[in-house]
Amino acid sequence: MGGMSVTIDPTSVRDLAAIRDDIGVLTVYATADPRDKSASPAWRLAVGHALGAVRSRAAAGDGGKDRANAVLARLDRLQPEIESVLDSAESGVGRALFAPVSTDEVHTLTVQMPLDDCAVLQSRPYLRPLAGALTLGAPAGVLAVSHEGVRVIDLRFGVASEVTRLSFQLDTDDWRNMRAPAATGQAGSPSRGANAFDRFDRRVEDNLLRYLSSLRPRIGEIADEYGWRSVAVTGDARLIDAVRKGLASSPARRDVVLLDRVAESLSLTEIAALVRPELEEARRRRCRALAEQARETTRSGGAGTTGLSDTLGAFRENRVAHLVLDGMRELRGHRAPDGGYYPHGELPPGQSHDAMAEEPDLGERMIELGFTSGAEVTLLPPEAAAVLAEEDGVAALLRW
Repeated sequence: MGGMSVTIDPTSVRDLAAIRDDIGVLTVYATADPRDKSASPAWRLAVGHALGAVRSRAAAGDGGKDRANAVLARLDRLQPEIESVLDSAESGVGRALFAPVSTDEVHTLTVQMPLDDCAVLQSRPYLRPLAGALTLGAPAGVLAVSHEGVRVIDLRFGVASEVTRLSFQLDTDDWRNMRAPAATGQAGSPSRGANAFDRFDRRVEDNLLRYLSSLRPRIGEIADEYGWRSVAVTGDARLIDAVRKGLASSPARRDVVLLDRVAESLSLTEIAALVRPELEEARRRRCRALAEQARETTRSGGAGTTGLSDTLGAFRENRVAHLVLDGMRELRGHRAPDGGYYPHGELPPGQSHDAMAEEPDLGERMIELGFTSGAEVTLLPPEAAAVLAEEDGVAALLRW
């Protein structure tokens, strides 16, 4: 894909959210289904229709003739980049493009997970699909444990990459007498050789368990370095328990998922597919727990808010540390001359309704405010959003 490729991380997302263009910023998302081999796949038709609507509104003179000419000319120049977003031969299931009309800059990204199928022209990038990807595709770790050691894998936004292998190597030179040939005994009696092999295997396993236990600090360091919120541990039940205890005792709050399945020899793609359902469920549980935490913190008088009015007030004071938002809820309000957002029915001191500008999507504005202020943003899936059904589907944990 053309343009400047973007890696999804807090810094790059904050930079995207800070883009402004009064004429407009074109945002295009597409989710390519590799199974759709038709000449006109669904995502291409959906995005094409949305782009046609953008053109029609611009041609109708929405914003004046000069703006219309600038938008139409920019759309024409962006055709190669847009075609790359829609091309099924390109890598990545989810693709996105962000392009201000007034400059030649183009930002693109790809992820191995669904995003959306849409095209939007507004004064800022459209960020909601990206916020959803950050919630459900957040960095996670996979520890594939076996008798050879631990294979450490980073999994983010559907892409798996190997971090390192922590190999178990055993010096058995002093144990040779334990592996003496089996002695010939009377029929039906256990042989001394078989007992020696049993002792050898037990001793190997004891050393392996000690080795795995010794890795706990190193694994904790890797998890911190890569920002893992969830970790899946695969392997034999006795072995993965030795690794799990280290993760559970870490001061960082992580979801730990155990899969009693030896996966060390699988490909990265196979391992990602194996752990994906369990990690997705862990993320949904985390979303619900986060919504409950924000609600209960607020009810107990702690550093939290619930509801649209109080959360917007916290944003105006730059106090939001973590925005928790129902991804499907429509929230409307208006904007004051100083840029502050308010629900309908609320006005800043000294202002009249006539001075306020209509804001049809306060959810999108809060996502944008969260990213630009360095706050975390969690878009709640429906089952977690039910926790905040009586609070306008919005809450926040505050800095103070």
